[in-house]
Amino acid sequence: MEVNIAQLIVDSCLIGGLYALMAVGLTFIYRIMSFPNFAHAEFITFGAYAAFFANVSLGLGLILSAVIAFFATGVIVVLSYFAIFARLSAMGSKTMFPMMIGSIGLGLVIRHIIQELMGPRVLYYNIEAPEIYEFLGARATAIDLLIIFISIILVVALHLLLSRTTIGKAMRAISDNVNLAQVSGINTHYVIIAVWFLSGGVAGFAGMLRGLDTYLMPLLGWNLLLPAFAVVILGGIGSFYGAILAGYMLGFAENIGVIALFSLNISNSYRPAIAFSILIIVLLMRPQGLFSNFKTRGDA
Repeated sequence: MEVNIAQLIVDSCLIGGLYALMAVGLTFIYRIMSFPNFAHAEFITFGAYAAFFANVSLGLGLILSAVIAFFATGVIVVLSYFAIFARLSAMGSKTMFPMMIGSIGLGLVIRHIIQELMGPRVLYYNIEAPEIYEFLGARATAIDLLIIFISIILVVALHLLLSRTTIGKAMRAISDNVNLAQVSGINTHYVIIAVWFLSGGVAGFAGMLRGLDTYLMPLLGWNLLLPAFAVVILGGIGSFYGAILAGYMLGFAENIGVIALFSLNISNSYRPAIAFSILIIVLLMRPQGLFSNFKTRGDA
C-alpha cells in the first residue's frame, strides 16, 4: 500500500498538537502538586461543552466561544482546587493516593453532571461546512489547519509565559523547590492558583479543538485520558518540553499504526491500543520517560 507522506504529516500534526495541549495541564499539576490528576479528562470535556453553550445557545462565534471555554474551565478548576485538593494538601497527605482518588471522584461527578444536563447524545458546533484544501497530495479542511495552527501558537505562547514572564519564572521556582521559593519571597499560594487556572484553561481550549475535530459527548475527555497520560510518561513526567515533543511523537506513531492496521486488514477500532502499547513499552524500557533529562530554561 502506497503511503501518502504529506497526508501522514498533516494528520499527525493535527492529533499530536491536541495530545500536547492535553498533556501540558497534567504536567503542570504534577510538577506543582505531585499527583496524577484524573479529573483532567473531565476538564477537557467541560471546556468543549462550555464552548458549545457559548456557540450554540448564545450564538457567539468560535473565537469568543474559545475564550469563554478557556476562562470558564480555568475558574472551575480553581474552584475544585479550593474545594478538594487544597484541603487534602492542608491535611498533610503523605502520599499521592488521597489526591489521586479525590481527582477520580471529582471527574466522575463532573462527567455525570454534564451528561445529566446535556444528555448522552452526540452534539456538534454551529459552524459552516469547512472548505477543503489540497496540497502536495494531502487533503485538509480549514478546521484541520486551524487546529494545527492554534496548537502551535498556544505551545509557543506557553513557552514564552514560562521563560519570559515573572509568573512563569515563579512557577518554575515552585516546581523545583517550594520551600526555597517561599524563602525567596514568592507568593506560592498565588502562583499555585495561577498554575491550576492555566492548566484548566488549556484543557478547556484543547477540549473545544477536539470537539471541532470530531464531536461532543460526555466521554470526550475520558477517551483521551490514556493518550494524554502516555504523552506525559513518554515525555518524562513533569517535563513541559518533553510533553510537547511526546505529543507530536505519539500523533505520528498513532497514524503510522493506523496505516499498519489498514494494511493488515485490522479494524481501526484498535487504534487506542497503540497508545497503550507505547505506554507499556516506555514503562518497561525507560520508566523515567524519553525526555526526562530534557530541561531547558523554560521548563516548568
